Amino acid sequence: MRLRLARSTSADLRAWTGLTGPQMRHLVEQLWDIKPETGRGRPWALPFADRVLLIVLGYRTNLTMQQLGSLFGISHAAAHRVVARLAEPLAQLLGPPPTDRRELWVVDGTLIPVHDQERTAKSKNYRRSVNVQVVCRARDRRVVAVGDAWPGNRNDIVVFRETLGKVLPDHPRLSGDGGYRGSDRIRTPSRGADGRIIKDRNYRRFRQRRAVAEHTIARLKDHHILRQCRRRGNAVNHAVAGVAVLHNLKIDIR
Repeated sequence: MRLRLARSTSADLRAWTGLTGPQMRHLVEQLWDIKPETGRGRPWALPFADRVLLIVLGYRTNLTMQQLGSLFGISHAAAHRVVARLAEPLAQLLGPPPTDRRELWVVDGTLIPVHDQERTAKSKNYRRSVNVQVVCRARDRRVVAVGDAWPGNRNDIVVFRETLGKVLPDHPRLSGDGGYRGSDRIRTPSRGADGRIIKDRNYRRFRQRRAVAEHTIARLKDHHILRQCRRRGNAVNHAVAGVAVLHNLKIDIR
């Protein structure tokens, strides 16, 4: 079996990648603008569109390089070169955060099991994981920014300060859960004199906003690469940002 984008129907693409035909074509055009072919060096075994399909499929299913190579009729080394070539350009498509300060943003952290033990630590999920911060827009669950991976035993507020806190512009409507208590940039639930959360009407509205971030992270983890990442080094950061790009693509192009 040899999978090809030109021969795949929209139903097949949605089943394999979660994207429709127009969404895939738009993604191919965006990546071509960032990383066009120069015509130099060793020719690729796959056309550019099929290489984009390979990396999207790899993020969605988390197949090994040997499995991806067998599916596309190439060697596992060629499949690895495709992923290594396109992972960073795909992550770059996330772009800078929007400048509209009226929008409500919600931040939350998630744990991603990673095999690279140099970047991980045992965390509350009893596995060696990394902590990644995700900021999404409450109106439509579009991902605004993702932070670099930190060891999974660090608290959300610590990871936010050292990652997104240094690069994310000040936003007057940034909301987070109780794990971000003490931050002057993030709105957290109100607490009484005893330090406990005041569970009033405002808290119920806050819980609804917090659910937006949790649902967004759940949709990101439809891509199995974020359930068990076998990549090393900075590849986990590229994978998280790349998955966020695919998630936003489904929101921007219906």
